[in-house]
Amino acid sequence: MKRREFSKTTAAAGVLTVTGMNALQSMGANDRIRVGIIGCGVRGGSHISMIMGCRKQGLNVEISHICDVWSVHRNQAVEAIQKQQGKAPIAVVDYKEILSCDDVDAITIATPDHTHSRIMKEAAEAGKDIYVEKPMAIDLKGACESVDAAKKNGRVVQAGTQWRSDPNYIGCAETIQSGVLGKITRAAISQNFIQPRWRKDYSSVKKEDVDWPRFIMDAPKRPFDAKRLRRWYLYRDYSNGLPGLWMSHYLNFVSWCMEDPFPAYGVASGQVYLWGDDGRQTSDTLSAILDYPKGWQLNFSMSLCNSADTHCVFYGTNGKLEALKRKLSGDGGAGPDQIKGESDVKPVPSTGHMHNFLECVRTREQPRSNVDAGFSHAVSGIMVAEAIRTGRRVVFDPAKREFDFS
Repeated sequence: MKRREFSKTTAAAGVLTVTGMNALQSMGANDRIRVGIIGCGVRGGSHISMIMGCRKQGLNVEISHICDVWSVHRNQAVEAIQKQQGKAPIAVVDYKEILSCDDVDAITIATPDHTHSRIMKEAAEAGKDIYVEKPMAIDLKGACESVDAAKKNGRVVQAGTQWRSDPNYIGCAETIQSGVLGKITRAAISQNFIQPRWRKDYSSVKKEDVDWPRFIMDAPKRPFDAKRLRRWYLYRDYSNGLPGLWMSHYLNFVSWCMEDPFPAYGVASGQVYLWGDDGRQTSDTLSAILDYPKGWQLNFSMSLCNSADTHCVFYGTNGKLEALKRKLSGDGGAGPDQIKGESDVKPVPSTGHMHNFLECVRTREQPRSNVDAGFSHAVSGIMVAEAIRTGRRVVFDPAKREFDFS
């Protein structure tokens, strides 16, 4: 039995026995991992670069297939891969062709956000391991279906919230989890730019170069629109906006640091105040308040209209930690355990996020940002998007995996 067949057979029950695990590790030690790249834009190009970097580090991995609905991206990806690995991948328009290939072990998903959960679900059912960009899903139904498929089929899933592999953020997470801050009651985060982000040029896009129905997928049908193809980030049909595009990094980070995966409830407001001349529907200004079951609150704001005051601060009874600066201090704390002075949080050495994923494809261990972490940030971001959409307080029941609006 081939390694890939062994992996699919043993994983179908959702668990590997100790004997099966040892067999897989020994059989896979020198076997090449074949990867398909689905989505070859900016993030997909980053996936290609990371995998090529893993090859240089000694991992036996090959990009065997690539897929994109736009021929320009497909051609660019083929050229880049052939130049770096000395062998051109097979290029396709329909991602299902990659999923049907028995000799493809894993895929990466870097398509528009509205397609992530469906591709992930189908990939898991096809027996592929999955590296999926954030957010893992933009609706609760898609999030539940994709995570269920991954677990049922025993797939290795790495969500693309790469801070979990960043030495600086690992150091901050371990510091917070050490309890040095005392009782943490609040995290205050603000991410700010002054630019109309995601306003990509679309003047060179030709209708005949795009498989438009495959871009639309399950979104509302509409005639070909080059602007929507290149600026999909700006439309509610394809994205939940700032909660998924940027806030997801922080939602992942705080749930990791606090070991508290889902907000109990939250409220939010988002509007387009400055950059509406490009027709965007998703907010350029956002504020959200989320309360978590362990007894702390996240205050999050984001603006594309002024770049000042980006920060990520955890406040405890003994002091505070400024995560972006990696500064730990007793500022604002009190009592006998108040932190004395100020110190730098030490980075924790780590392999890269894609390297971690590929290692886990071979060993069947859980990657750092596994399917549960991906589900956590997806659900939290969807809560914020729903609060903006409805103007109501959103409550999440993790047992039922349902939202309630009050």
